[in-house]
Amino acid sequence: MKTIWTEYEVSWEFLTKLCGSVPADPELVRAWLDAREPEARPAGGRSIDEVQEEVMATLLEVEAAPSMLVFQRVGGVCVMRAATVRAHLKDCARVVSAQYVGKIQGERSFATKVINGVYVEESRYWLPVLRPDGTPVEDADGAYDKPVHARGPRGQPLNSLKRFEWIKPARLDFRLKVLGDSVKQRDLETLMTYGGVHGYAGERGDGEGKYRFRMTRVEAE
Repeated sequence: MKTIWTEYEVSWEFLTKLCGSVPADPELVRAWLDAREPEARPAGGRSIDEVQEEVMATLLEVEAAPSMLVFQRVGGVCVMRAATVRAHLKDCARVVSAQYVGKIQGERSFATKVINGVYVEESRYWLPVLRPDGTPVEDADGAYDKPVHARGPRGQPLNSLKRFEWIKPARLDFRLKVLGDSVKQRDLETLMTYGGVHGYAGERGDGEGKYRFRMTRVEAE
């Protein structure tokens, strides 16, 4: 049977710190997941309790203060969920579509093509964080304290410290599956050229998570 997918091997090499973004505190995990819960759960989708159990299982190997934002661990190495890569590409596609590509009347937008036609290869739920030479990262390289300034409902200043794990240098490898030729390779390159400057994972607003990419088309057998 002829495949309907065009596949690409992709590697992101991070130019700035790759930062953890999962709360180490079990109580905060629930609130963190609640804030990300969609309005309608897709058919077959897992409940918040089921996802919470998975997240907590990946934090058993983490020795960190409850307030710290950390990397999940699976099999003794730091990992990222493959779904976060797709979420990053979808977010970037919306910006590129609206502010760079535009829309031709009668055609589907670039963002719609990416959202409906670009997926991370489904057999890899966890993506190990790697060093540039391909060695899996077993522990974060350090932790950073960041002052956070905000204002309460009455305008009163609220000051605190945000602490998160980071890894540098870091690399992430994955395979993309594109439905037919719905999104061309040069368009994926445009998408990741923007994404590499926008940043992936935590602390993007402070310039972390920036990457350069390599992408190679996988020839069909």
